[in-house]
Amino acid sequence: MPISAKEHQAPPQDDKFAFLKELTSADEYHGEKSFYQHLFNVYSFLKSQSLTDSVCDAGLFHSIYGTEFYHFQSAAVTRDVVRGYIGEYAEELAYLFCGLRKDRFGSILHNTPGWSEQQHLDLCRLEYANFWDGKEDRDVQSQMDLLGETIARLESKA
Repeated sequence: MPISAKEHQAPPQDDKFAFLKELTSADEYHGEKSFYQHLFNVYSFLKSQSLTDSVCDAGLFHSIYGTEFYHFQSAAVTRDVVRGYIGEYAEELAYLFCGLRKDRFGSILHNTPGWSEQQHLDLCRLEYANFWDGKEDRDVQSQMDLLGETIARLESKA
């Protein structure tokens, strides 16, 4: 999907979307779109892959606790609040994703923390979708290729 189509797609009206949009409304993503639009693009990509609601919702909230590159903090954000919007497993994935402050890509690719196979697969999917939305900004094709190979390997085991 070309970037222009992604940028003009309207998010569904749902409490989780309104909550996230309000929290991130002043933030930009690499200067070309709002940070909320990036979060929604990641969610939309995961939806387009027919993944579970939990994985898609984790993609929508993948930076809710801040990441190595996005330093987000809000008193309105607690794990319980996020669980209330997206459920337990999605919140757990978002929390794990945000907790990787150094070499997130390598940790996810090689499962350095030792997650379950399902968590590993789903975190690879989140990172892939995250790169997919940012690929116009930086050269990430080799990283996407490695993630794609890992996803295919993990899916073949399931």
